[in-house]
Amino acid sequence: MKRILISSALIVALLVPAVAQEKEQKLKELEQLEQQTEKATPPDTLIQVEEDSAAAVSEEAAGDTSRVKIGDIVTIEDTGDETVIRIGKRGVKMLEEGDDTDMFIGDEETEEEVFNENSPKRFNGHLGGLEIGYNNYSTGRWLNNDTPLEGYLDLNTAKSSAFNIVTPPVSIGFTRHFGLVSALGINFNNYRFDGNNTIVVDGEGVVAPAYPAEPVQYVKSKLATVYGTLPVMLELQIPVSHGGAINLGAGVVGAVKLGSHTKVVYHDDGKQKDKNRDDFNLNVLRYGVTARAGYEMVQVYGTCYLSPMFEKGKGPELYPFEIGIALTISD
Repeated sequence: MKRILISSALIVALLVPAVAQEKEQKLKELEQLEQQTEKATPPDTLIQVEEDSAAAVSEEAAGDTSRVKIGDIVTIEDTGDETVIRIGKRGVKMLEEGDDTDMFIGDEETEEEVFNENSPKRFNGHLGGLEIGYNNYSTGRWLNNDTPLEGYLDLNTAKSSAFNIVTPPVSIGFTRHFGLVSALGINFNNYRFDGNNTIVVDGEGVVAPAYPAEPVQYVKSKLATVYGTLPVMLELQIPVSHGGAINLGAGVVGAVKLGSHTKVVYHDDGKQKDKNRDDFNLNVLRYGVTARAGYEMVQVYGTCYLSPMFEKGKGPELYPFEIGIALTISD
């Protein structure tokens, strides 16, 4: 019933101006023809001009699609799930999904999706934006901490933060509510050490702890990394009331290292800050899995890397992960 009412209103709203314009044009043509007839026809000759009083209506059906044409101006197509009404070069497409009806209005030049049956689905993924969370690492893949963590690697988890900037996503829809989404991002990780130490690469080229001279105490000590990321995810959107949708996504992520450094803050004849820029035997490339769930723009995300944090044999075997909240944007 909703579709019938909407269709009727749109047809009336769009058809009346078109028909009125057509009638006005026909009246002008008749007036011109009448003037020409008066000049070219002898008085005793009678010419009858027949005016079309109604546009021809035709109907056809093919499979689940029915099509109604009213003259050369109006075409109505109904496939069951969607209805397309074309009036001249303008048109309206109505998509029905359960109790919800989506409507798109446009013309052939600016709104291909109204007219092109082969155009991509209207799927917009939820990935790009800002992400804020916490990061940590485990001594085994999939967060399996089978091996005890060495003391100098203990983290202050409340201050070990992650911050990501992600570009607007590229979305490929398989349906209106399921598709592939990808984007480029920059991943900032701060690993805040809980002990009175930092890390260095020793003379043998292996990551090792470094402690300050007595009686200095580090107020702050961290390892910071910057990676460029490329996540690729499958996303499912579950429509709910008021036009919103619950979004569920999962996929893989690859990353390349852009920079790294350590930083310590301490008091020794005043506040001192030391920063050491090095690669610390961090793997240049890493890969992992990522997932997220949320409602519209707000998501909860998690990423777990399956490649070790440091190069094999040149540092402790650790696997980084992060969890947080994302404020996403979509096209």
